[in-house]
Amino acid sequence: MTSVRPLFLVLLLFLVLPSVPARAEDLPELKSAISLFDAKRVPEARQLLAEIVARDPKNVRALWYLGQSELKMQRREAAASTLAKAAELAPTNHEILADYGSASLLRATEMGTTFRAIGFARRGRAALEQAVKLAPDIVGYREGLVQFYTRAPGFAGGSFEKAYAHIDEITKRDPTRGTVIRANTLCSEKRYDEALIACENFLRDHPDSYLALYTLGRIASETGRELARGEAALRRCLELTPRIEEPDHAGARYRLGMIAEKAHRPADARREYQAALTLEPTLPEAIEALARLK
Repeated sequence: MTSVRPLFLVLLLFLVLPSVPARAEDLPELKSAISLFDAKRVPEARQLLAEIVARDPKNVRALWYLGQSELKMQRREAAASTLAKAAELAPTNHEILADYGSASLLRATEMGTTFRAIGFARRGRAALEQAVKLAPDIVGYREGLVQFYTRAPGFAGGSFEKAYAHIDEITKRDPTRGTVIRANTLCSEKRYDEALIACENFLRDHPDSYLALYTLGRIASETGRELARGEAALRRCLELTPRIEEPDHAGARYRLGMIAEKAHRPADARREYQAALTLEPTLPEAIEALARLK
């Protein structure tokens, strides 16, 4: 997976079936709707789910899948409304709460700084915080809250202090992800040197962590700081195999081109951008960079 942008692990989440007991109403129509959803035939699934919910508005499982369908179809306000009903009926189901929180926060981002947006943001934050209390070891929920606290204005509940508290908890459970999220958050505050130090400290004990190496190189490529160290980190990435969810070698080559540009080595930059396009011919950033160099 090519990724040349900061790794804010997205709102959200790895969705799994909720722990809602089966009901007679689950069979067979709901099973058919779920099969359609799993087959990515989302509009068809949504229509069938809406019919089920109209007949049985307290069917939590149908509400949950209907909310997911609305979310996949970019109907975020409808998704938040549907998932709110599911969360009210299943207040201890952390998956449903997390999805409700995500839908609410996504809707808030679409609405700017209106009073309604603030309402969605606060409800989304509260739902995610409750999901964390119920399932403290699922770091994806905490990542969503880090995004909220670092991006929301103070009057809407934004707080870097709360973000770093969640980052500390993420780091306890997944040191690599915690380090990368901390580095990204420090960068969002323009504390670039501290971000680089966070990566370096982690790499002392984990010298072949692909994600930490890539993050160090990305920060160097974007800020112009520690260019030599950033280049060395990215070249080490090229000797390692990234996981499917990590930035690939095309991204690393692109970042090496950025570093070469900042170091006033246009021939090297051109060679790295061309190498990135050899690996991924449609990489837009590399295409634009090559055009700029010409």
